[in-house]
Amino acid sequence: MRDKMKCSVSAAVALAFTILFAAFSNPTAALAQDDDHPGFRTANRTPGCTNETATGTYGYRMTGIIVGVGPFLVNGIYTHKPDGTMTVDVQLILGNQSFPASGSNGTFRTNSDCTGSGKFAMPALNLEVTYNFIATDGGDQIELLNTNPGVVLHGISRRISKPRGTPSCHSGMILGTYGYRLDGSLPGFANVAAAGTLTHKMDRAYNAVGTFTGADTFSFMGQYASRSFQGVFKLESNCRGTASYSDSLGNRINYVFTVVNDGDTIFLQGADPGTAISGIAQRLR
Repeated sequence: MRDKMKCSVSAAVALAFTILFAAFSNPTAALAQDDDHPGFRTANRTPGCTNETATGTYGYRMTGIIVGVGPFLVNGIYTHKPDGTMTVDVQLILGNQSFPASGSNGTFRTNSDCTGSGKFAMPALNLEVTYNFIATDGGDQIELLNTNPGVVLHGISRRISKPRGTPSCHSGMILGTYGYRLDGSLPGFANVAAAGTLTHKMDRAYNAVGTFTGADTFSFMGQYASRSFQGVFKLESNCRGTASYSDSLGNRINYVFTVVNDGDTIFLQGADPGTAISGIAQRLR
């Protein structure tokens, strides 16, 4: 009986080594068996983008500096049109200034590898703005890099309406509680940061002004202060909004915001002169 068991074990071991040897001696055949695995197909897929991939209206934010001037922040929307033209509508922070600006006579081009470039005139800056981009997530997200000399500026955009469509936002989209983070600079404080929560409420129709309350912890160059606040907000149909609030530290603050991801994400930016602060709010689940 023991001899038979030994023979059976020996035969099984021999068979296992034979199969293993066959697999290593013919790696092409072994790899071919995995060709249909989803991970294999994804890893070996070649990007294939066109202008249509990066077309639509996008909400975006960018942060950086203009060398020798100071902070440079951007918050707003741009539209890539199917014919390769584009427009821009934003709020800018430039040094100690805050002002709205628009871009026109723009063009863009998307390469087959999903990289691209564009340019547009911005009279408020007396400048032709140039940028490079990468279309990701099937074109629903675009990574942005400004390419003007002396400008260090980068950011992210999310599609808020499909090609040939228009944004359709209302204040009801952002009701509820969000967690957020902010960073940047204030007069007298070269580096500040904050993290907290805020809750939007509406007492009337969705196109009316809403209210919000919140609390956070603020770091003023490493010195921490807790605060609470309450204010009002309004979101326009183009997914851009404005808000203002008073906090427990005695400050009155104005800011702008852009809503993306169907209201789940909000891009935030200060609107007061000298307030070079921006960040992201994400809806709590």
